[in-house]
Amino acid sequence: MGKVVGIDLGTTNSAIAVLGNDGLPTIIHNREGDNTTPSAVLFDDGEVTIGKQAKNAEKSLPNNVVRYVKRHMGSPDYQFIPDGTDDQYGPEVISSFILRFLVDDASEFLGETVNDVVITVPAYFGDAERTATRQAGEIAGLNVLQVINEPTAAALSFGLKGGYSGKVLVYDLGGGTFDVTLMDISNNNFTVLASAGDRNLGGFDFDNEIIKLAESRYAELGGSIDHGDDSQQALIREQAEGAKHRLSTADKAKIRIGTESITIMREEFERAVADLVTRTRYILEDVMEQSGLAYSDVDKLLLVGGSTRMKIIERSVQEWTGLTADKSVHPDEAVALGAAIVAEIRNAAETGAPPAVRATVSDVVAQGLGVAVLADDGSKMLNSLVVQPQTRAPNRIEASSFSTVGSTREINFQITEGDENGAELQYVKVLGESLLKLDYDLPAKAPLRVVFVINEDQTVEAELHDASNGKLIGQMVVERAANLKPADVTFLRKQSKEIVVQ
Repeated sequence: MGKVVGIDLGTTNSAIAVLGNDGLPTIIHNREGDNTTPSAVLFDDGEVTIGKQAKNAEKSLPNNVVRYVKRHMGSPDYQFIPDGTDDQYGPEVISSFILRFLVDDASEFLGETVNDVVITVPAYFGDAERTATRQAGEIAGLNVLQVINEPTAAALSFGLKGGYSGKVLVYDLGGGTFDVTLMDISNNNFTVLASAGDRNLGGFDFDNEIIKLAESRYAELGGSIDHGDDSQQALIREQAEGAKHRLSTADKAKIRIGTESITIMREEFERAVADLVTRTRYILEDVMEQSGLAYSDVDKLLLVGGSTRMKIIERSVQEWTGLTADKSVHPDEAVALGAAIVAEIRNAAETGAPPAVRATVSDVVAQGLGVAVLADDGSKMLNSLVVQPQTRAPNRIEASSFSTVGSTREINFQITEGDENGAELQYVKVLGESLLKLDYDLPAKAPLRVVFVINEDQTVEAELHDASNGKLIGQMVVERAANLKPADVTFLRKQSKEIVVQ
């Protein structure tokens, strides 16, 4: 096994890092000399272009550029169809192009082909999103050693620098997702105490508020926005993103729509995004409540993700917690740097080589896992929790409170993801189902034992046992309805090799 790298596959920007000969992780510059690469993909005349050039093309070729694909990971219904083609690209394939671009640059930098990677995901990503991320790596032709949570990676990059010990609160607001993780660091042991998040809350949503402000002001001036004009919408969004960045350091920013120049003041921007900021506070307080600790018990506050540069974020979080953010962590690079550390640890474990760094990581499952059961009155299917949120991972959890309804030789087993026990299935996510067939009859009310196996990257497998005799009925590889089948991944991997990524 050669060099291994860590990848922060971000919603708006991505980064890649490697552990240097000095035992410290370092960011690998892309071919344009930048530390981060826009997570943008341009499809044009059979060619695929990644990064800054793709992002810049959005204004002229809006229907050939895809961004923010991370928000669609694990969604079976999302397909991007570039203008002028019948080709369809799912989120796994689009993400695989970004990964190939990053790894090609890393291979050039390191002077050897890179195959082995660790990829980060939001802590609140569920099984489907994690599996889709791993599949994106496989389609890119990579060996994905592990999928690790972004806040955990950021804490690693911070904690290993000086052998830090203490309780660390990571507030991670990226371009499209939000996580909060509370972690205890002691003697290079990293233990997650609690974690929660929102996979659809990030800088993209703050941009939307600026767009609303600008378009409302433009309407007051007598202008009319054509929301069907994709080029105009792309130009407005680009300016909104730039205005958000300027408002991190200035009191005002301008956006041009048509012939009008519209000024957005920081005060009005902060009023417009107040509800978004409050949503992050609810999640922050939920994490503290689940941990059983107070803010006074926290030793360090880390602000991670480019969106934490907004003044309202830093000010609000410090007001809520009474903590001053540690500025030694780079908000755009910490996650990739931590992923490089994990990559080295996994590489050493698999090869038997002495690790350049020594650390252990104990994470938690942010969302509950369960099975679908028939209600007592037989009228509907309900969620029955087996794995509580904040359960340690990896883990093996058993539950013996289940039984058959009637005599049967087959059981339709549905795996669920959601925190509420007893909720109707429409309020939780059904990860998938498997029809398990038996070679003998199970009588009505036969006791069953369910076993969940939570892997290191928090993907899920399950077992079903006959509790009366201990017999394994089925080792269930969940047929994940939201994810590609192994044959599809193999086909897409071969197909994507024919596409030049630049």
